[in-house]
Amino acid sequence: MNVIIVGAGNLGSSLARKLSDLGHRITVVEKNPKAVSLLPRGRIDSGAMTVIHRDGATGAAMVEAGIANADGFIAATGKDSLNGLVAQRAKTIYRVNEVMTAVKDEGARSLYDSLGITTINKASIASDELV
Repeated sequence: MNVIIVGAGNLGSSLARKLSDLGHRITVVEKNPKAVSLLPRGRIDSGAMTVIHRDGATGAAMVEAGIANADGFIAATGKDSLNGLVAQRAKTIYRVNEVMTAVKDEGARSLYDSLGITTINKASIASDELV
C-alpha cells in the first residue's frame, strides 16, 4: 500500500516505521525538520520512505506527496483541528478510501467518524490498555 502520513512526531514516526516494516510505501509530510529526525534515516536513504518538508494542510503538499495514488492517509499531527482538516480534505477532495486520524477530544472523534474518517482517541486506548 501507498500510505501518506501527515505529522512526524512520536505517533507519525512510529506509524511510519511500523508500516514500512510491513512493506508499505510511506510518504511523510512534516514541516518541522527536528520532528523528521525521529524517522529511520536508512529507510529514507533507501527510498522506502519519502519525506516532504511542507505544511501538510496545503493541497500543494498533498499533491507533492502523491495523494492521487494513495491507498491510505493518516493525519497524526497532535492537533485535532489540523488532523480533521487534512483528513477531510483527503477523504472528500482527493477521494482516498482509507483515511484515519488520531484525536484527543471525544467530540471531534464523533464528528470525524460521521464523515467516514476512522478515528482513534489515544487517551481512550491508553486507559483501556492500562485497565
